[in-house]
Amino acid sequence: MMAVGKIREENIPVINYTEEVKEGDVNDNQDVQRYFCSDDPFVNGIGVTVLTGDYLPPLILAEVPIKDGIVQKYIGDGLQRTTALMQIRYGNYKFTKNIEDSEIEYQSKVFDENGVAVRDEDGNFVWEKKIFDIKNKTYDDFPKELKKRFDNYQLRIVTYQNCTMEKVSKLVRKLNNHKGMNASQKALTWIPTYARQAKSIGEEGFFKNSMTYSGTDRKNGNYIQLVCNSVMALFHIDEFKKDSKSANAMLEEKSNHQEFETVRNILQRMEKCCRSSCKDVFVKKDISTWVVVFDKFSRLNLPDAKFAEFVQAIPTKLHNVKVGDWSYDLLYKEPGTTGKKLVAQKIDTYTALMMDYLHITENQTENNSIDNVELSEEITPLQFIRENVSERVSEDDVDDYYTLMDDFKNLDGVNKESPFFDYHNELAFLGMIAYSFKSDKDLDNWLVTYTNKDISYSNDQVVNLDNMLADFKEFDKKLTQKLSA
Repeated sequence: MMAVGKIREENIPVINYTEEVKEGDVNDNQDVQRYFCSDDPFVNGIGVTVLTGDYLPPLILAEVPIKDGIVQKYIGDGLQRTTALMQIRYGNYKFTKNIEDSEIEYQSKVFDENGVAVRDEDGNFVWEKKIFDIKNKTYDDFPKELKKRFDNYQLRIVTYQNCTMEKVSKLVRKLNNHKGMNASQKALTWIPTYARQAKSIGEEGFFKNSMTYSGTDRKNGNYIQLVCNSVMALFHIDEFKKDSKSANAMLEEKSNHQEFETVRNILQRMEKCCRSSCKDVFVKKDISTWVVVFDKFSRLNLPDAKFAEFVQAIPTKLHNVKVGDWSYDLLYKEPGTTGKKLVAQKIDTYTALMMDYLHITENQTENNSIDNVELSEEITPLQFIRENVSERVSEDDVDDYYTLMDDFKNLDGVNKESPFFDYHNELAFLGMIAYSFKSDKDLDNWLVTYTNKDISYSNDQVVNLDNMLADFKEFDKKLTQKLSA
């Protein structure tokens, strides 16, 4: 083991560190060190991080004594970051056109038509703010202010002293024993507004009980991406994106919390009616398709058990039944999993199979479509809260309330199976959260008590909210009396 107390920490400007690497004072080719293997997005990110003064993790070096107090420094951890800095500073690296946050703000002196810096009446320089887009630019293209900012960025350097090459190799192995983010994990970073909600849904029972569960898929974030893909297929099929990064970036811009809650409700209902009987049909590549098909089924006003009956019939009776040129078997064998054309064809085919199996006529479908138009015109969460709790609530507030829902569902002691948390009680639930903000009251203790009560819930959300408010006020009154006694 390396001796305790033999670590030196210091801050070094980028220009000093890269010069040391360039001159060989810091060796970037230790025996077991891997080659540079990062891509353009990584280098882009390092450049933006440095130019915006954001955090960069420490670089770790190791010193190996050669003789008479002379040492050679090696990179123990940070070769990828080091090489990225070197490429930008000396390698004529051109930032790519798809770089994120490419516009860098900086301040510059104001110069007159003769190139002389302008001063104010007190003799101070006059400054102005400017923006430089580094897209398709190299370091040499930077204005001098950004060159200076890049060169002067302070790198945190941690140096292990008095090492042998064997110890350096062990250090490299220990510090590089990590795995980069996979596609699903990276994609989640593109949907920050809904990431927590998607993760919550991805942890629920459908993926554990109604599919062939995989711990690896869970760890890799694949179930979370299935949730996002389902929202896209159900609500944004016209803007369907094949790759997860583009899909999530689109949802971040155009989705809302209600869409994710709708998918949560569909998956909960599918799990409840199908349980573990449809695992051979509910495969990863088809989940978003089945969410859309169930949504269409839910408009038929039939018991959910009928949907389970249909899905269970696919492997035994319906798998080779053709709808036009396609059958379930033919679509299952098609290469690819997430293309818009294939997903749309599966939705159409599975829906047609379902309608035929359930003996749904065209007239019945049309009638139900009329019903659904009426349903779609029901009150929105914002309208409900403004009419029943407070007029001083915005769409952003409602988004915050949806985010808080998950916190309340995971409180210690609450009954997660309570109808309080059912999708059909959503408006009343949101109303209680809005009330807690309006009155500056804490719901936690009341929720534990209320969700464990045997209460009959109404289909009328206003009635539910009124009952909850009355119960909460009584609970709060007793608590206040108890604390003041």
